[in-house]
Amino acid sequence: MDTNSIRRENLRALAATHKSQADFAAACGTAASVISLIISPNPKRNLGHRLARKIEEAQGLPLGWLDSEHSALVDPPIEVDFLPAALAQKISSYRPVIEIERFDVAGSMGSGSEPPEFNGVVEAMSLDASWVRQNLVFTSVDNIKLISGRGDSMSPTIRSGDPVLVDIGVMSVEADAIYFFQMRGQLHIKRIQRDLDGLTIISDNNKYQSIRVPADREEDLTIMAQVIYWWNGRNF
Repeated sequence: MDTNSIRRENLRALAATHKSQADFAAACGTAASVISLIISPNPKRNLGHRLARKIEEAQGLPLGWLDSEHSALVDPPIEVDFLPAALAQKISSYRPVIEIERFDVAGSMGSGSEPPEFNGVVEAMSLDASWVRQNLVFTSVDNIKLISGRGDSMSPTIRSGDPVLVDIGVMSVEADAIYFFQMRGQLHIKRIQRDLDGLTIISDNNKYQSIRVPADREEDLTIMAQVIYWWNGRNF
């Protein structure tokens, strides 16, 4: 890795040892927004020489420490022998960067798409663990997967081609939300609301009519995941 990448990974690992990015920034004598711009999943700036030396001094690290790789920091060296088992396991398994698998699967935001095999991992996206825990609600980190949406029925909420994070640990409609599901052999991304008499499938684009699913026909839907986050893309 080049120096900028090494500094960024070291800074992410250091930040992960603090309660929050704000706490880490305060301990380093800089603004939380500056730290966020450097270590976010889509960084907007590099960690420059002057700030790197300032952070090293604030953290009691040797001069130039941020410029070298330190694999031992990926799992912070915290003594866990005398902690409760559940807490010790949580600390030992902590990951400052989470790899999210991207599947070659698209949910239709229209009339439906043919379901391919849901096992074709084509790549992975790296997300800052602190960002994931602060911004997403999920059943388990390992259940977060990345797919994409196709069509315009969920526009302007989700546009065609937008990357979509889903939680495959959610396999039933327990709350009003956006779901990735299969119906009549087709894959869909739609909003689903539950009422006393069944479900209503809703498109955010008012050109598409809602679909009522009576309670005795709910088995026609196979809930594959709940949509928990998406990135809106737009060309200018």
